[in-house]
Amino acid sequence: IKKNGLYDKVVNSLHENNIQFIELNGVTANPKLSLVKEFKNKIKNQQIDMILAVGGGSVIDASKLLSHAYFYEGNAFDFITRKAKPERCLPLGVILTISAAGSELSSSCVITNDEITPFRKLGFNSDTNRPLFAIMNPENTFSVNKYQTACGIVDIMMHTLERFMNNEDESELADEFALGLLKTVMKYGRIAMENPRNCEARAELMLASSYSHNGLTSLGKRPFMRVHGMEHILSGVYDQVAHGAGLSILWPAWCYFELDNENAKRKLTILAK
Repeated sequence: IKKNGLYDKVVNSLHENNIQFIELNGVTANPKLSLVKEFKNKIKNQQIDMILAVGGGSVIDASKLLSHAYFYEGNAFDFITRKAKPERCLPLGVILTISAAGSELSSSCVITNDEITPFRKLGFNSDTNRPLFAIMNPENTFSVNKYQTACGIVDIMMHTLERFMNNEDESELADEFALGLLKTVMKYGRIAMENPRNCEARAELMLASSYSHNGLTSLGKRPFMRVHGMEHILSGVYDQVAHGAGLSILWPAWCYFELDNENAKRKLTILAK
């Protein structure tokens, strides 16, 4: 955000509107519990009105956990291990910079606990995780490189595919939403890979990112993200593995495993068409 000028725009806007702020930076891919704790220590004695996350899924998820940790005296990972129930949090706003995780509209938050060995990457779902607003300007994603664009496309598709492949519940409307979303991502993903400054392609991917993980494609279903769960183990232990890259490895293997499942075979046949 400093290279593409977004940082200066945000900071200048805050100054122009006399909004005081504390800058917290250093979020990495696969965001860590230790950093969230460090952030909490920096703001715990301050009168904070809201958190503004400027970035992608890692920044947003770290901000989500911080928003809950601000009012909580214990270990914030308690929300993820279900030892504590999310009840109160700081409002969270988002300025999105990459189309991938869909965290800007989702109720999900995924964090790696780097205080145990091996590291443990887990998530928790709660409506308190949903941001108050999300500013989504596709121009802010022009500078995302090809590799991260590709990883983001995989993540969007996997959020959709895992809900579509649900073996327990059926919802024709949700499945049609999913199929339409997948077709759109495949079309505009190729365009964005070839022309990263194509605003239409970036805009379509940005919307697909949000709607793939906001619950729309799981209407009437109880989604269980099997491949995502396995990937969280992978990138939790091997920090250098990008989430989308890990999903791209595990998805085909899971499909082979599921070929004996008649419902999965039927869904895969639909996808093949």
